[in-house]
Amino acid sequence: MTSLSRLLVLLSFAAAATLLFAPADARAQTCIVKTPPSFGSVTVDIVPNTGATVSGVEVRYKCTRPSSFTSVRVCAYIRATGNQIGPSDYTTYQTKDADSRLAWQMKENFNRLYAQDGGGSQSTGGILMYFGSSPGSASGTDIEGSNLLTLTYIDRQQQDRVRSGTYTDSYQLVSKYLFNPGNASCEAGLSNPSGTIVTNFTLTAVVPKNCQFENFQDVDFGSWGSVAAAQASSAGVRQFGNVGIRCTYQTPYSITIGDGQNVSGGTRRMRNGTDYLAYALFQPGCNTAWTTASPLAGTGNTVNLINNHQVCAQLATPLAVAPAAGIYTDLVVVTATF
Repeated sequence: MTSLSRLLVLLSFAAAATLLFAPADARAQTCIVKTPPSFGSVTVDIVPNTGATVSGVEVRYKCTRPSSFTSVRVCAYIRATGNQIGPSDYTTYQTKDADSRLAWQMKENFNRLYAQDGGGSQSTGGILMYFGSSPGSASGTDIEGSNLLTLTYIDRQQQDRVRSGTYTDSYQLVSKYLFNPGNASCEAGLSNPSGTIVTNFTLTAVVPKNCQFENFQDVDFGSWGSVAAAQASSAGVRQFGNVGIRCTYQTPYSITIGDGQNVSGGTRRMRNGTDYLAYALFQPGCNTAWTTASPLAGTGNTVNLINNHQVCAQLATPLAVAPAAGIYTDLVVVTATF
């Protein structure tokens, strides 16, 4: 009886072990990423707002199941692997350091944006793969399909701390798939997917150091009587202009203003025929001369903002002789070095 009892125990253990390996078919219902996305390196000249787009990047899926199926839907999300969460569910940051970031979005060939994995929006991009000419018209056990991805670095007005340099970051494309999805859609999100694929990809962007002038405002001294202009005090004829500049974030720059077209003995002059009016240009505050030898220094703001610098212009008054009537003009060249 002892031997028989031992034999029964052994048989019971063997039967239990066999049951553990029973669900083989369930594990064979899978999708894989056959061709992962590869974007290469892209130059993003953010200051002139030219932006950058990489299109036609393929991600290819292959789905198999032992029993036939009519279709499979794949919905994908972007998963950050670090401090890359963007300002919206459809915007992700690419970082260079703790205080530099470059925002981008990704969409597929049906023009749907990919949402952040774990964000508040379930609606995302994806693909429905099916046999035959329409969903449900045929079936099979093995199918492949592709999405073509477009990577876009968004408008500079939606950017901020974009320094010059190289931005390289890694992310994950989280693809959830559902066999025979029926009415399930990527717009609503797959609440009970058959499985999930996680695929790593890398983005590299090079941002060149750059500055550009914007928001120039000329100086207009207005209309003055000849005698009134001649008798004005040293600060009596003063007007203001503006030089605006936009740069990559934290880029040091200096701005000089040339002597103009009618300079004489180091003095700027406006001209009306053969007559001249002397004037001077000063940096904001009207105390420091603004010349080629005395530049104004600054540092780039966030790229969505302009640094505006007031130009203080002053006629060299009082005058020994009342000037002839007419329109006096000059043209000066403003130069930024960065």
